[in-house]
Amino acid sequence: MPDQHGIDAYAAYLPAYALNSNSLEGAPPAHPGPVRSVAGFDEDAVTMAVEALRHIVGGTATGHQLLLATTSAPYEAKTAAGIVHEALGLDPGAAAVDLRGHRSGASALDLVTRTGACAAMADIRFTRPGAPDELAQGDAGAAFVGGRRAAVLLSRAGRTTELLERWRLPGEQHDRVWDERFTADILRTAAVRAARHALADAGLDTADHVVVSSSNARAAAAVRRALGGSGEDARIERATGFTGAAHPGLLLAAALDEAQPGQTVLLVSATEGADAFVFRVGDGVRSARGGPSVREQIQDRQVLAYGRYLRWRGLLDVQGPARPAAPAPAAPPMHRRAGWKFRLEGSRCGACGSITAPPGRVCASCGIAGHADARSKVSLRDKVARVVSVTQDHLTTMPEPEVAIVIADVDGGGRLSAYATDAPAEDVVVGMEMVPTFRRLWTTDAIHNYFWKLRPRKDCH
Repeated sequence: MPDQHGIDAYAAYLPAYALNSNSLEGAPPAHPGPVRSVAGFDEDAVTMAVEALRHIVGGTATGHQLLLATTSAPYEAKTAAGIVHEALGLDPGAAAVDLRGHRSGASALDLVTRTGACAAMADIRFTRPGAPDELAQGDAGAAFVGGRRAAVLLSRAGRTTELLERWRLPGEQHDRVWDERFTADILRTAAVRAARHALADAGLDTADHVVVSSSNARAAAAVRRALGGSGEDARIERATGFTGAAHPGLLLAAALDEAQPGQTVLLVSATEGADAFVFRVGDGVRSARGGPSVREQIQDRQVLAYGRYLRWRGLLDVQGPARPAAPAPAAPPMHRRAGWKFRLEGSRCGACGSITAPPGRVCASCGIAGHADARSKVSLRDKVARVVSVTQDHLTTMPEPEVAIVIADVDGGGRLSAYATDAPAEDVVVGMEMVPTFRRLWTTDAIHNYFWKLRPRKDCH
């Protein structure tokens, strides 16, 4: 599709938390070092994909293919992209496809630029406590839609190399890593060859912006030197960590945030071979970004204590309250109530115009039945809600000592009861403005229960 060779819209998502020390004694870092982007205890690849994509894709995306690239899918056999598809309210005719593996982020970007698909790259990086690269790994998401507004693809080249570098057996949580000194030169050679091939095909000797993503830090540094990169991408990575399948997309989004129309961007991803893309930045790049920039999100994060991080990841076994596990959701009601569960749809009364959430046959305001049908559904997921009541739950089964449960009135009508997230329970107060965010409530009987929570509104959006 010649009119869709490139990127029409993009967005990046960084969680609200950052880890700058892995000291069990709680000591602050002696010197500035790498900072790891950390997903909340209620986040995973699916929820981060939804948060990135919802800025640039809506229910009008009829015909788009939806791709989800990750190494940390929440299910092994089930298609995780289908959950993202449902939460975004995409047309049922749009296919949902999972891409797996460390190279899947570059593969998704390739398909976006060639076919006009929409894709999310999202990953949560699991490392053993105290691992040498614990702070050098991170969690993030990025999303792209094919087109030409943000950037035009000038050329693409790739090289495949079978290499035992990072791997994980089924059922394992942590990556196994071979000595990076062995794999660095192999990846550097593949990446430089792919990049020079792509530059030659684009008729260029170099690019205005050089962006290098690699699962091997030594290889990334060597490729950056060989291609004359400024190192700005390395500074972004030092503030987020290597974010797996999301990393090429995250670094490309950061480059597009800063690049000027007409400039060129060389993106190189070196993992199990290499992929190289040359883009020319489009005139509409500023309007193409959805949500805050990568730099804005880096600056707007909470520092997380190491003990809390270990508890969130299940790496620290802490005795919780003597309370039964939350019940697992059942498949039939999840399917019947998909509009409410995945898209936060309420129903608008045909008699008085009020919104009832969750949707019902009887209006919660006027009490008249029979006025709600499929045409009266209205999504509340992009609305601002103001807290009218707060309760603190001290017996939660979540990996937090307490969480806030709020009642909030939605702008334009409707009232929500939801868990608050991304803020300490004591900081959630009446009158606070909050916005819905798609999260994992809990997991019971091998079923992940996804629903919408409320997080404090940020003015940077």
